[in-house]
Amino acid sequence: MKDEVVQEFPSTINWENYNLKPLEFDWDMNMSDLQFSIPIGLDMVNDVIMKPYAIQTDISVDKLPEDRDDAFLLLLDKKGEWRVNTTIRGFTKNLGGLASSFSQTGDLVFVGKNKPDMLLAWKRLKELGGGIVLVHEGEIIVEIPLQLSGKMFAGNMEELIRIEKELKDTLQQFGYSFQDPIYSILFLSSTHLPYIRITQAGIIDIKKREVLFPATMR
Repeated sequence: MKDEVVQEFPSTINWENYNLKPLEFDWDMNMSDLQFSIPIGLDMVNDVIMKPYAIQTDISVDKLPEDRDDAFLLLLDKKGEWRVNTTIRGFTKNLGGLASSFSQTGDLVFVGKNKPDMLLAWKRLKELGGGIVLVHEGEIIVEIPLQLSGKMFAGNMEELIRIEKELKDTLQQFGYSFQDPIYSILFLSSTHLPYIRITQAGIIDIKKREVLFPATMR
């Protein structure tokens, strides 16, 4: 009978050996990236399906009114080379700003009603090396560090479950209309879902396979 082989696992994994490390940005985001003018926004039907809608709110301001359902939506290239600016309905009624490196393409997602709060969320995201950050009225209220390539949590599962629940509960308090906001963020740029998506190419009508508004080079 062969001796039993006992496999030993290291107590701490050196993730950098697998090229999993905090994101580094050699560029910065500023107020000029938060210029919104296109007439079409994304209206959430459920967690992942979105239809186009005609924007009737003045989106040239720095803070959108809370009596309107629109929120700013920005998809920003992870290398800082391009951006896509529009609005989204159904994600929040009054949250100042959200920044996330957790997305299908690895690009950065920003949602919010207040441009200064969105910039603060970016600064904290940059400090963390990736993650999801919520800011309201100049205060960081919830954050999930995702320091493994901006997509994975480096701590234990119990802690991740706790802060993910806190983030979901907080977003629902701020007016998220559906079940899973993290799922929504992940699939915002997915082109296998109808009807309209925000992508690296710009705002796309999926069924017509048409770019409605192209991305803007920075």
